[in-house]
Amino acid sequence: MTMEQIDFFLMTVRCDTFLEAAENLHIAQSTLSKQIQKLESELNLTLFDRTRRQAVLTPAGELFCQEASELSRQYHQMLQKMRHFKESERQPLRVGSLPFLTQYHLTSRIRAFAHTHPEVELMLEECEENELMDGLQSGRFDLVIARDSMISPQKYHFVPLAKDRLCVMLPIDHPLAEKSSLTIADIAREPLILMHPYTSIYQLCMQLFEKADQKPHILRTARLESIISSVEVGEALSLFAWSNFALFHHPNVTAVPLRDAPPLVIGAAYPLKMKASKKPGNISAQTLKSFVFFIQNPV
Repeated sequence: MTMEQIDFFLMTVRCDTFLEAAENLHIAQSTLSKQIQKLESELNLTLFDRTRRQAVLTPAGELFCQEASELSRQYHQMLQKMRHFKESERQPLRVGSLPFLTQYHLTSRIRAFAHTHPEVELMLEECEENELMDGLQSGRFDLVIARDSMISPQKYHFVPLAKDRLCVMLPIDHPLAEKSSLTIADIAREPLILMHPYTSIYQLCMQLFEKADQKPHILRTARLESIISSVEVGEALSLFAWSNFALFHHPNVTAVPLRDAPPLVIGAAYPLKMKASKKPGNISAQTLKSFVFFIQNPV
C-alpha cells in the first residue's frame, strides 16, 4: 500500500465517478482503476460497489475512508514539517483569489493551512478577474482561486474546490418568481442589471444570450450590492451566482435557477510547468499541491 494509492482512493471518494477522479489527478482512468484494485487486493476487501455507475463505497470502504483520510492528512503534514526542517527560509506562497472566499467557505481552510504549515509564508490577496489573471500570468501569484471558465487547460492545472449555479434574481412578487426554474427566453425581454463586463459572470451571461439567439435588455451594470437594491424595488432582474444570493439574502428578493446555464466550478489553478529553482521566492510544486490538497480536505 502506498500513499499515492491512498490519495487516489480519497480523490475517487470525493468525485462522482472514476473518470472525474482520474481527470482531477491528471492520469488515465485505467491507471486509477489499477491502483484501486491493487489497494483492494492488498486489503483483501472490496472498497467500491462497482454495480453502480457512480463511485459508491461499500461498508468496508466507508471504514477505510475514515482511516485513510486521517493517515493522508498526517502524512502530508509530516512532509511539510520535514521540508521546513530541511530549508532554512520560509517559502512564500502568493495566492490570489476572486472576492468570494467567504461564500465558498474557503477562508477558514486557508487560515488553517497557514496555522499548521509555519514553514510557508502565505500571502493572500483578493482582486477582480483581470488583475487576478494578469497576476497569475506574470508570476505575481503562484496560485489563484477562480472559476474554471477563466482558466486555460493548456497552461494551468485546475483543481475543483466547489460548485455553484447561475440564477435569476427578481423581486419576490414578480410573476416569474413562482417558477421552479427559468430559461434565457423567459427573461429575454425583461430589463436587466448585470455584473460589470470584466467579470466572468457577465461574460457567461452574454454567451448564454448569444447561444439562445436572444438580445438582452441591459439597463446598466453595477456591483452586487447596488443590483440587489435595484431588483428589490422592481427596476430590473439580474443574473448571478447562487452563493451570492445566499450571502446577501434579502427578504424581498428571491432567486430562481437558470436551466440554460452550465455549472459554475470554483477551483485552484497553477502553472503546468513550474520553475525547478531552489532560490528564495520560488515556491515548489509539492508545496502548491499540499496547499490545494489541504483546502480540498478540511480537517
